[in-house]
Amino acid sequence: METENIKDIKPEKKSALRVVIHSFFVVPFIIAIFAVLIFLVTRIMTAEPNTAQDYLEDIKIGGATKRWQGAFELSKILSNPKMVPQDDRFVYEMISAFEYSINDRDLRVRQFLAIAMGATGDTRYVETIIKALNQKDTEVVMACAYALGNLKDVRAVDPLLKFLEDGDPQVRLQAVIALGKIGDSTSIISLKKMLADTEPNIRWDAAIALAKQKDSSGRRIVLDLLDRKYLDSFNNIDKIEQVQAMMVAINVSPLIKNPALKQSLLNLKESDSNLKIREAARKALQNFEE
Repeated sequence: METENIKDIKPEKKSALRVVIHSFFVVPFIIAIFAVLIFLVTRIMTAEPNTAQDYLEDIKIGGATKRWQGAFELSKILSNPKMVPQDDRFVYEMISAFEYSINDRDLRVRQFLAIAMGATGDTRYVETIIKALNQKDTEVVMACAYALGNLKDVRAVDPLLKFLEDGDPQVRLQAVIALGKIGDSTSIISLKKMLADTEPNIRWDAAIALAKQKDSSGRRIVLDLLDRKYLDSFNNIDKIEQVQAMMVAINVSPLIKNPALKQSLLNLKESDSNLKIREAARKALQNFEE
């Protein structure tokens, strides 16, 4: 009888223990989780994205890491025209931050600030960036050349021309690309000389830059860029880069209107393995007839 009573009592104790655990630990834990989730969702829904001014403040008063990251984010956000502040104060602060960044040990701050100014499309930054071309640091010079190309202001042509003779091929390349974007006729003679550069990339971009100005001096090079066998001979070019190079060559071909280029476009339209290339060739041929 005593044994039976003990057995009868055990389940009651276990049941009471489960109730206590459930009441004082499980339920509060679940409530806490829901509270945290509600807080996070509310925070996400009500949080406002950083503006260009916010990132500029990071550059001005942030720590070393914060400054270059702020400049990087600024270069991205300003590529969206809707996010570019138009007021004179912002322009002044950008220029001031860029000029002060010459003292920054981290060159990335100055590089990304140059790129950010170029991304705005605002020619009020041109003179400031041109002055920065006198810096000795190659990476900064390249960033400035890139920015000037995006600003497409003819004031940058003469300063950029001198870099076509630079000893660093990457600097020469950025200068060629920038001059191609600006598209001023005074650069044609110099760009023709770049068709004989020792670096293939520079020859290619010089031909593209000339084609944009309807100059056919580089048509042989443009034809090569439309030839997969030619591009396959460069082991350092992957398939994605190959397609990008071909797309650029396809898009400028109608500007030259050379019969050999037209035939290459016809061949690509009919037989290329890439649907994107075939469609681009088809559209280019339509422009050829205009």
